[in-house]
Amino acid sequence: MLGFKQINIKNKIKEMNNMNKKKLLVCALALSTVGVLSTIDTAGVLPFSAQTVHAEITKIENHKVDYKITPGAENKSIYVDMTVENVPVKYSVYIYADIVNAKTGQIPRKDTFNQGFDKSSVPITKQDWTNFANVPDGEYYLQFHGESKEGDTLHKFSGKSVIFTVKDGKYVNPLDSSTPKETEKPTATETPKQSANSNSGQTGWSGSSYYKAGVKVVNQWVFDVQYNSYFYLNASGNYVQNAWSGNYYLKSGGYMAKSEWIYDNNYQSYYYLTAEGSYARNAWAGSYYLKSDGKMAKSEWIYDSSYSSYYYLTSEGSYARNTWVGDYYLKSNGKMAVNERTPDGYTVDGSGKWVK
Repeated sequence: MLGFKQINIKNKIKEMNNMNKKKLLVCALALSTVGVLSTIDTAGVLPFSAQTVHAEITKIENHKVDYKITPGAENKSIYVDMTVENVPVKYSVYIYADIVNAKTGQIPRKDTFNQGFDKSSVPITKQDWTNFANVPDGEYYLQFHGESKEGDTLHKFSGKSVIFTVKDGKYVNPLDSSTPKETEKPTATETPKQSANSNSGQTGWSGSSYYKAGVKVVNQWVFDVQYNSYFYLNASGNYVQNAWSGNYYLKSGGYMAKSEWIYDNNYQSYYYLTAEGSYARNAWAGSYYLKSDGKMAKSEWIYDSSYSSYYYLTSEGSYARNTWVGDYYLKSNGKMAVNERTPDGYTVDGSGKWVK
């Protein structure tokens, strides 16, 4: 009996040892698993994991990027001066330029160049350049963009050039980009040639009228692939020319104006027609501002909420810069100075007025 008890006691001790080993193994596996999990929890999905906390953006400040384009040798390249009024960030901000197709919105050359602007309270200008190698023929503009976060404020820098043409890898100066000019008198503009008549049952032009399957089109727009333009046919069935149809302007010969300036004698004003044809409003076209009715601003103040600033448009239409208008000073980017000292040593208050 004694021997039997001793054997049972030995077996019990063996079982207890095995149980303890299993517990130790389970604990070791659990610890190793936690260790593995803790090393791979980079996304912060586990409870109590360490995560990076970012300050929430509560304010966005927009800053305008001004520009000047100078053609290079043989127009195969352009030099671009980018100017910003100030850089209110701790370190610096990089401003990039994309070449954008004005008709399709496609970007054949993204970040074609970029420049770093260090922190500054005065206007800074940086120059860069680009060429148009491998850029298909067409109408384009430069889109400037950059941003930098400072505390809870996101500073966004942006600007857009006027539309220019690229042909055979060369830069073509934009039509009327520097100063709007009165529309030229109708001279060599070719009107659509006769290609159909009312009795033929065909589709096409007959004089100044357009027929679809032999039926004269009235009070409608048509797009002519041959002339690559829209035309508007009035109630008499004749194409409209040198006049408006809604937000669109029809030039001599009936062609719809696009990406160009026109002068309307009836309204005694310049208008800028966008790439899709409607007149620009509440927007800039280069150094000129188009008001809510599309008229170009002249000899007047405007307030641009996008840039939180007043601008003064001169008698010829471009915005005033580096000059006084009455008791108010316009800086190099056209913005009215507020709560600051002007380059010539005078102080202006919160309303922009000179403190005498």
